Amino acid sequence: MSTINKEVLNNCFSKIHYLIGEFDVVVYSSMPSSGWIKTGEGSASYSFENTFITEKIKLAKENSIITMDNTIGCDLEKNTFKLFTLDTDSGKMDVFKGSVNEGILTFCNLTSGLKDENESEESYCFKLIYKQLSELENELVVGCSKDNGKTWFPFLKNHYKRK
Repeated sequence: MSTINKEVLNNCFSKIHYLIGEFDVVVYSSMPSSGWIKTGEGSASYSFENTFITEKIKLAKENSIITMDNTIGCDLEKNTFKLFTLDTDSGKMDVFKGSVNEGILTFCNLTSGLKDENESEESYCFKLIYKQLSELENELVVGCSKDNGKTWFPFLKNHYKRK
């Protein structure tokens, strides 16, 4: 890769530099009558290597352990981001398309072709919204839609505090 492309790529990732680091994570679940309720905790590590940001996250949520390996790439031609997720416990994978607007990184898997179904065979998709709260804190809010993105409801929130 030429130096010019590396500089452009690094500039692309500078928009989301706040993700890089080691974090303690508190997990919240959305309860319709109560708002956000703490349901777990864990740790996350984001690193910038070559041309990707990689995330390793391990959470203890309710009565289960969630281990995820995620990769964020930047599509320089389209000025967009892509997120590849791998739930190493269940073997589920997904691809999200994303963009940055006013420092907020938003991903959605509406067009991934990998929509999940619950026990009732309802199809649902997810939106991930990453936001820097301060120099030491970030949050990820996960929204869910059962109607192909016409309406979204909050599902999960991770609060990241830099170690």
